[in-house]
Formats: sequence, C-alpha cells, structure tokens
Amino acid sequence: MKFKKKMVVAHRGASGYAHENTLLAFQKAIDLKADCIETDIRRTKDGFIVLYHDAAINGKYLTDITFGELQEEARKKDFQVATLEEGLAYVKGKILIDIEFKEDGYVEEAVAIIQKHLRNDEFFIRSFLDEVLIQVKEIDPNIITALLLGKSNPKNPIRTRLSEIFPGRRLRRTKADFVSPHYRLLKFFFVTRMNFGKYSVSVWTVNDEEIIKKVIFRHKVDNIVSDYPDRVMKYLHK
Repeated sequence: MKFKKKMVVAHRGASGYAHENTLLAFQKAIDLKADCIETDIRRTKDGFIVLYHDAAINGKYLTDITFGELQEEARKKDFQVATLEEGLAYVKGKILIDIEFKEDGYVEEAVAIIQKHLRNDEFFIRSFLDEVLIQVKEIDPNIITALLLGKSNPKNPIRTRLSEIFPGRRLRRTKADFVSPHYRLLKFFFVTRMNFGKYSVSVWTVNDEEIIKKVIFRHKVDNIVSDYPDRVMKYLHK
C-alpha cells in the first residue's frame, strides 16, 4: 500500500453508513473500496489513546474519564470505541489510514504506537495544530503529514482565516507534505497556488454530489474526504 495523489478518503470510516470512527465504519469503507480511512485520536484519563472525535461524550470530557467509563458511555449510544492499536491492527494490509491528532501532549507516544503496527507508507498524519506536525517531523521526517485548514470557532477569526486561505508560511514552518482545507476555503486560486508550491490538496468533508463534482472538475483537487466515499468514487476515479 502506498500514498497516492488521487485518493478517496472515508471520513471517520464510511461514517455516512456506520457510526463514526468504529471498526464497523472502517469495514464499510474497505467494502466500498475507498483508498484511505480518516480517523481521529484522543486520550483518556488513564492513558488509552482511542479513536474518537469529540472532546467529550454525554457531557463527560475524555480527559476526566477512564477507558472503561468511556466504553460505558458509548454503549448508551449503541456503539463501541476502539483503541488506536485496535484500529491499526484492523486496517493493516487492507487500506491506508489517515490519523488526525485532535490535541497535543502525547505525540511521541502515539507515533510510537503507529510505527509499531504500520510502515510509513501505510499511514499519514494530519492536524489543525501546527505544533503537532512539527513534533511529528522531528520524530521522523519521513512521515507524511498534512496541515488541516478550516478550524471552527477560532479565537482570532480574521487572522486564522487569512492563514488558512494563504497557508504558505504555516506549510513551510510545519514542513507538511500536503494541505487539507475545508472545501469552502477554495478561494483566490487556492488549488493553483498550492500546486505551484508542489502541495497536493485534500478537501474535507464533501458529501453533496454537486459540490463533489465542483471540487473535482472546477477546482481540480487531488483527493476528497467524505462520509460517503462511494459518491466521490463515481467521479474522482473516472
């Protein structure tokens, strides 16, 4: 398995068809023949790194509850949370995985777990957090990384949006290999500027078929993150 420029990325697994970030969603993405699975990681109070997007579950922050307590809360919503190790073991040899670091503080530990299970050409790492990407490259410059753009509710919205529409300085600082903007940031010849700088563009999260066609045929993005990877595959792989 190897990173490809043109990819359909299943957002949190095929989360349009199964509960996000679960092994069921992973399997659905594999069944649909997506190129890659995107997933999120966080850490519980007792140090388990888990596949989970939100900072809290049922009003309880993951940093304040144990892994066992997290599973109890998840069962109330009829799903099961997987650990990072379980997720990596599940996808190995089947599909690429794109791991989003939602927070800082355990980058070295998480990278060690990832590299214990997968070769560098079987995964890549993305984050909104510049410091996370810098740390990853310090650990291993050969790990492929992506700078996420389009952060919701930033503290300084004008400055943040400018740094996202024109991310060149941040890309150089983080040494990211490609850029991953929200599709609404595709303004002012964004893709052309990124391609001129030799950066591939991976947009998120695109589910509407008209927008899928627009970002592929008008903006000519390299890959698309979607809850419904099969919708993207109808157009991106033509």
